[in-house]
Amino acid sequence: MKIPFLTPNKISQKTLAHIQWKNVAYNDERKIFETFSVNKDSIGDVFVNISKHFHGEENLMIEVKNRLGKLLGHELMSLEKDKNKKIFGFIMEVEEDYRRKKSFRIGELLRLASIMEMVENKSPHIRIYSKETAVYFHTKYKFEPNITAFTERDLALQTIMKDQTPQFKDLSEKAEILFDEAIDTIGNGEKQRDLCKKTNVLLKEYLERAVKDKQPDKNHPFFYGFDMILKKETIEKYKEFFNKLFEQQGIDYKI
Repeated sequence: MKIPFLTPNKISQKTLAHIQWKNVAYNDERKIFETFSVNKDSIGDVFVNISKHFHGEENLMIEVKNRLGKLLGHELMSLEKDKNKKIFGFIMEVEEDYRRKKSFRIGELLRLASIMEMVENKSPHIRIYSKETAVYFHTKYKFEPNITAFTERDLALQTIMKDQTPQFKDLSEKAEILFDEAIDTIGNGEKQRDLCKKTNVLLKEYLERAVKDKQPDKNHPFFYGFDMILKKETIEKYKEFFNKLFEQQGIDYKI
């Protein structure tokens, strides 16, 4: 039998998963995607689903399963019902066997699913609390520090201060200045909050520089987590970056 020649565009159109949308419920205008599947060469088709979570009126659960129904990863998040529709990610977890092999990219698939929810519901942002072991993962997908707690701020500054590698010397020195200023202005709430903003700017620069390292978790580790945020304007700024990821994952979706 003669096999027809397929151009790259035809192959892409044939394999991309089309995304359809529905309301969470008849009296709930929040939008969620219909279950869709993408093919992972090494493990076959995986299915991505989102549904209301039994705990919390505004909570939603995104799950990725294989064709046998085995859970590969999930994210629990809240999507507010009010007009702002803010999103807060409580927990994202990939099963250990699938977390070890980065080629599966299950975590990325979960993150892209939540970004679709953010875009379709016109949410201003996704806020999360990142564990120390996941900071660089979230940085890859354009999350940035969103520290407001003074303790979190000081721990972040101390982490940067301790990084004495030559390419981070300038940031280490800036962190030390901010840390000393924080000590000198204890009791001045306005000044302390302003230092949180300055720390977020410095920490963002540190993360963006460190994530380029082949092993950032090993060479520039964090020992404490902190709040992070992905803003609507950031999604718009880097839409081509995200659109490429959707295509690579086999998802027919563009921002």
